[in-house]
Amino acid sequence: MWYLEADTLFMLLIATGAMILISGITRLLFKKDFAPKVLILANIAVIGLISWQLLVFSAVYIIITFIFIKHLTRIKKGKKALFVIYSLLCTIPFFYGRMHEFFPQLPMLITFIGIAYHMLKAVDALYFVYYTEMNIPFLTYANYILFFPTFTAGPIFRYRDWLRVYTNPKQLTLDDFISYVKRFIKGMFKKMVVLWFVSTAFNHILGMELHWYWCLAIIAMSYITVYLDLSGYSDIAIATGSAMGFTVPENFRKPLSAASFTIFWRNWHITLSDWVREHIFVVLNGKRLKRLPSAMVGFATMFVMEMWHGFTLPYIIGGVYNGLCLGLENLFGLTRADKRKMNKVLYVFRCFVVNAAFALNTLIFTVSSEQFFMIMKGFIK
Repeated sequence: MWYLEADTLFMLLIATGAMILISGITRLLFKKDFAPKVLILANIAVIGLISWQLLVFSAVYIIITFIFIKHLTRIKKGKKALFVIYSLLCTIPFFYGRMHEFFPQLPMLITFIGIAYHMLKAVDALYFVYYTEMNIPFLTYANYILFFPTFTAGPIFRYRDWLRVYTNPKQLTLDDFISYVKRFIKGMFKKMVVLWFVSTAFNHILGMELHWYWCLAIIAMSYITVYLDLSGYSDIAIATGSAMGFTVPENFRKPLSAASFTIFWRNWHITLSDWVREHIFVVLNGKRLKRLPSAMVGFATMFVMEMWHGFTLPYIIGGVYNGLCLGLENLFGLTRADKRKMNKVLYVFRCFVVNAAFALNTLIFTVSSEQFFMIMKGFIK
């Protein structure tokens, strides 16, 4: 991963330290925080270090999508149609990058690191101006898209949340700084140490003769691998961004305690789940659909969410699988699971079922198709 390379990590820490100093000094001398105004320089420096092509692409993408946003803010007639068109246009680079999976001969003259998150943020900004009719300043928007701690893998800021922390950065205290350093170390420890041991054991077991008990171990370690990777990066991003005063939203909240798939997706990769729910599920589902239509919308939402990761057959299978899990839960009215009102044994059982079902889905991200079928065959040995 680029953000774990020594030179990039060093640049990230330098940029973060510079922003903390600028924020502290300007608050002290001028009673005003100048950090948001110069944040763009830190963003450009870090992203330019990763790839100048990525920086150029990001700059062009920001300018074009900002033109969409400004036009949507000013127009009165045909606003709804343009809102849909501009939202679709924001997704073109994302889908072009995904098409490369099917057509490797397509020219890839630009670097697409983070394009999925660019797209989600650009569309959210369009939602913001469409529903609020508020203006978005260019510098605020550029910093929103380029914010380096969350550039490639989230957590995903919604524009309204970004605007709140951008216009009023939190003042850093010594206790806060110590807690952010601890969280940064925790994230690095997850990704650099714990994940290494888990991955080593995981790959070792995959090379063995698979029996049902080893298959169960593989599924469990697959879940742990994905969790450590995503939550470790989230810890790094939250600590880095928050240290600069830009409080980054949480991305994981005790997913093991989720007793329904609906609750699970509110606790796992929270910002992505929230984005999908707010921009797709709520728009399609509203508040009036009965169980069957709601189940169909739930299925479609999870299918789209899985396709966000890729357009290959395993992701299609994963989309159907997750869609069925959430859709059937909506159909049978099992979305709510209040620990205080439920029998403890039943609650624990439901938590186990939900997490076990998701653990099986994580194999899409951790093993090849051949290995997946080997694991499935191993259960009959």
